[in-house]
Amino acid sequence: MQTSLRLSALSSLLLLTSSVMAADVAQITLENGAQVRLKDDFTWEYVITETKAAPNALAATAVSTSSNVASVPSVALATQTVAEPVTTLTATAIAQPELLGSTGKDGIKVSFTGGQWKGDKLGLSFDLASTSNEHVTLVEVEASFFADNGTLLKTEKLEVWEAIFRMPETYLRKGEQRKSSVIWVEGIDKAQWQKQLINLKITEINSR
Repeated sequence: MQTSLRLSALSSLLLLTSSVMAADVAQITLENGAQVRLKDDFTWEYVITETKAAPNALAATAVSTSSNVASVPSVALATQTVAEPVTTLTATAIAQPELLGSTGKDGIKVSFTGGQWKGDKLGLSFDLASTSNEHVTLVEVEASFFADNGTLLKTEKLEVWEAIFRMPETYLRKGEQRKSSVIWVEGIDKAQWQKQLINLKITEINSR
């Protein structure tokens, strides 16, 4: 309750000072240790990921000092390659997984409710709720899967809601709560995904 009131007060403050802050973005730490990013459009979101520099890797490459003389040995030269930065969850997000798995946009809320396995395939289920005045026909989210240690495993776009053409009863309407069908994805290592860490972001909403 205190967290919600604090976020509401901060959003109001941003509204009053928008002419001063312009496009600036603020970041604060809540009492529970979670960090929140305040945007210039008066919305907010939890900061759940961080980028860490990966250590440089040394790769030994055999380079021959002479291609004509068989008795001359090849010389192994160590070449340094720069590894790509690694995206991981913050320690707070791992400790408080409730910060993940739920997202909202334009009156539509999507929440992850659980996963199930069928061999190597992972089945995902979601709850959807609407306070929008639009009749929603499609909701697409970007789902980021994180290993139990916080390392990003995979990011994939999923259609968590899709109405049937010319069947209005399948539209997501204001005040309704619906359950998605089971959505199957591949490429997730079950052994690394025991905590079911998944972050969601709505990328597309279609309506009639």
